Amino acid sequence: MDINSVLLLRVSSEVDKDVDHPQFMDPPYQLKYLQAGLEKYQDLTVHFLDCWIRPLDVPQMLEHAARVRPDLIVISASSFDVEVANDLVGYLKKREDPPLIVGIGQGHYLTRDFGDDRKMIYDTILLGEPEQEFFRLFDWMLDGKQSDSSWKEYYRKCYAEGKRFVVEDPDRLTFPSYTAEELNAYRSIFPVQFPRRVVWGYLIATRGCPHGCMFCSEVMRVSIGRKIRNRSAVNVADEMEHLARQGVNICSFQDDSFSTSRRLVKALCDELIGRNSKMVWMARVRVDEVDYELLALMKKAGCIMLGIGVESGSQRIIDGMKKLHKPKPWLDLCRQVFQWTRKLGIGTNAYYVIGNPTETREEIEQTIKFALELDSDSIQVHFYTPYPGSAAWQEYKDQVAEYDPKKMFHYATPMFSLADVSIEELVKLRSQFYRRYIFRPGFAIRHMWRHGAFYWHNPDIFWNLLGIRKIF
Repeated sequence: MDINSVLLLRVSSEVDKDVDHPQFMDPPYQLKYLQAGLEKYQDLTVHFLDCWIRPLDVPQMLEHAARVRPDLIVISASSFDVEVANDLVGYLKKREDPPLIVGIGQGHYLTRDFGDDRKMIYDTILLGEPEQEFFRLFDWMLDGKQSDSSWKEYYRKCYAEGKRFVVEDPDRLTFPSYTAEELNAYRSIFPVQFPRRVVWGYLIATRGCPHGCMFCSEVMRVSIGRKIRNRSAVNVADEMEHLARQGVNICSFQDDSFSTSRRLVKALCDELIGRNSKMVWMARVRVDEVDYELLALMKKAGCIMLGIGVESGSQRIIDGMKKLHKPKPWLDLCRQVFQWTRKLGIGTNAYYVIGNPTETREEIEQTIKFALELDSDSIQVHFYTPYPGSAAWQEYKDQVAEYDPKKMFHYATPMFSLADVSIEELVKLRSQFYRRYIFRPGFAIRHMWRHGAFYWHNPDIFWNLLGIRKIF
């Protein structure tokens, strides 16, 4: 069949805009990889629309589609906005000559697993990581020797069986490129010790995560499965240079756990040092996967910030999360890593979770005191949420059966409490957590001493972070 025009679309979110907690907007990674690959096809027009940047309601998205007249639309939907995507597709398919529509994104796990009857209005849905499988599908579509029914039948069967496609060879993916508007919009909220206007670039170096944390769900991850699929250090460094040529001056690794492969981290650091790279970067790591030697190498290679999931100041809660394969002194591991990062001058953002199953008020107090002890540059405090698809969901779904699983989408807004404290008290405790952390004597002075120049060049991030006052 003839496909001369493709529209890649991330629909507007109906959820995030109502969340009080400061948030940042990251790119639709899967769509950006598809865009980069499709632009290699001759005589193919590729349109890209991210409605997280340019918010459009369903009628406006329909109007845009009518204007560009694509033969194929690829719609990315997260758990935040899958209902919007489904509504859009329903209207598109009612048109006299509707385009082919392929759905991607984590939101479709929910519609499949929890019985949305509208799922078959799509011509097909690719679950998992579609960045490589899509091009097999696309070439099949273009093959005039086979009917449409052949690929539709195959991929609908894959969807019905819940098959998750994965990127087996990440080095084969074409590097995404970004417009000036996108580079301005996809901005992190983390303060870093970098005294200039930041232009963020985002990368995924490793796919998969071997850990079995109870709360983790593919609904909220950027990759699929426990099998680790690493890019080569050369390939990652090449993409960092590719981003630098577009104006990026700080890279953020969005891997589910950047430190999972020590070999890759070490090889990448050696590669960046060997290239005399000037690019600074940040990543998320686990305290049981790093040591002083590795952190020192990361610092030398340009690492200026780490996101670390501390989660709780109670070993009992950590054990209940199944954060570790074997019981270890989690608090001691955290203390040691934060001491190392301070010594090396690497900034830290610590993540905490309150409202864990059976958690008491006293254990939440332990977490607050532990956060004060670790003294990271910034913190994020969220509510425990048993995401559909997680081990926690399987264990506690009977206790939350009255709630719509498709609305259990955000850790910043509690719908119920599995802890030994009420929702109302949890909300108050989170407010206390932030107040006690931010309003400590000397904290504001130390924080502004380290990050004042950064905020001077990036006032938008300062005002975004100041939005935390809404939950005080």
